[in-house]
Amino acid sequence: MPKSKPSLFDRLFQRHSHELRVFAGLRGGNEFAEDLVQEAYLRLMQHPEPESIDNARAFLYRTIANLSIDQHRRQSVRDRFHIETGDDQALHDITAAEPLPEDQLASEQELQSLNRILLELPETTRNAFVLYRLEGLSHKEIGHRLGISERNSVRLVGIAAQHVLLCFGSLDN
Repeated sequence: MPKSKPSLFDRLFQRHSHELRVFAGLRGGNEFAEDLVQEAYLRLMQHPEPESIDNARAFLYRTIANLSIDQHRRQSVRDRFHIETGDDQALHDITAAEPLPEDQLASEQELQSLNRILLELPETTRNAFVLYRLEGLSHKEIGHRLGISERNSVRLVGIAAQHVLLCFGSLDN
């Protein structure tokens, strides 16, 4: 059985793997060197057009450099938040203390829309809705506070809720 000719990747690996491991060890630490080299070769193999790469060796070096930078950034975040790599809590579980500006703006716009929609309602209906939905009062407490029956409170809150849903639905269209 004739020997098959080694592929481009096999030749690259045989020729450059040792020097790439040394480079990766200098960049990312010796304990990660083999992983960085393997990941670099994997990315080269998964490249959509490997023939478009003029210098595969340079591509591997650049990939290892980029991977080591990414690894360093991840480690810095872990160190900053005292997260152990084996910990059950993932980095994506950590949330910012304040909402993003675009989320804050969207919330403010929704509140302004809700306020405009509520102002379209008669005062008693609006008050019943606000007392029920925002202040968490029971229908009995709302009835007592507004001087209406408990049953009427249920009816007014339902009318207000339907109005709000219809208006918000028309805003989305």
